[in-house]
Amino acid sequence: MSSESISSQSFEAPGRVRGLLAVRLRPRRPALLAAVAVLAVMVLAAVLAPLLTPLDPVATDTSATSLPPGSPGHPLGTDLLGRDLWTRMLYGARTSLLVGLTAAAITVGLGMLIGGLAAVAPRRLDGVIARIADIMLALPLLVVVLAFAAVAGPSLGLVIAGIAVTSWMPVALIVRAELRSRRERLYIRAAYALGLSRWQVMWRHLLPGALPPVASIAAFEVGHAILTESTLSFLGLGVPPNRPSWGNLLTEAQSHLLTGEWYTVAIPAAAVVVTIIAVNVVAGALSGPSEDRAW
Repeated sequence: MSSESISSQSFEAPGRVRGLLAVRLRPRRPALLAAVAVLAVMVLAAVLAPLLTPLDPVATDTSATSLPPGSPGHPLGTDLLGRDLWTRMLYGARTSLLVGLTAAAITVGLGMLIGGLAAVAPRRLDGVIARIADIMLALPLLVVVLAFAAVAGPSLGLVIAGIAVTSWMPVALIVRAELRSRRERLYIRAAYALGLSRWQVMWRHLLPGALPPVASIAAFEVGHAILTESTLSFLGLGVPPNRPSWGNLLTEAQSHLLTGEWYTVAIPAAAVVVTIIAVNVVAGALSGPSEDRAW
């Protein structure tokens, strides 16, 4: 039997499932099933937007302005410029979900890279990385993103980059702590004794053990990114106004609060709230096998 198979079988931590299998979803929970269904519907609606509506999300129609929900041809009504809200919600979901998923993926990747580097780096470099993370955690991140967006101007790429740059710290600190706590365990020492290099031990044994808490943070980061994009767009510093997003819809609807057109605010706000709740439920259900949570 090769040294690699011995290190992965004989020195496996008892009762543990490492790697991607260490992240477990418990499908019998009604709240989790409902949350997954909601997110699946949101993603499908965004992907199939051109098939679900024949209208242009930015096209105006002066003959159909400020129509209420349930109007013929406009199930969610229209705004002050006659743009169909159903169409704008579908295309807005594309933008908001794209920001959430992309920013979360970059955040997790950057955090794992920095956290892994800190865990295996010399003590001095490890201390520098930890202090930088602590300093950035102490800063009001929304203010940092706002300043970043105000200097460079609104754009989709800027929103994603700003969210990722200001959100990697929790992932990095958790990965660093997990790797540092595991690297002195018996099966890790045995892997080194059997001739595995530092990077082989890192990728095959250390990083897979840090995946469960990182997966939970990744799910929360999706919701955080969607909420940040909506906030920045609402303040005029996020996605450009000519591109529909849930934040832009809220920005355009803020002047309608006192005109009786409540639905122009309530519909995009409800989409943001429901998505955040669903993402948080899924994030709470991501756990390692040793945890026992109940919904």
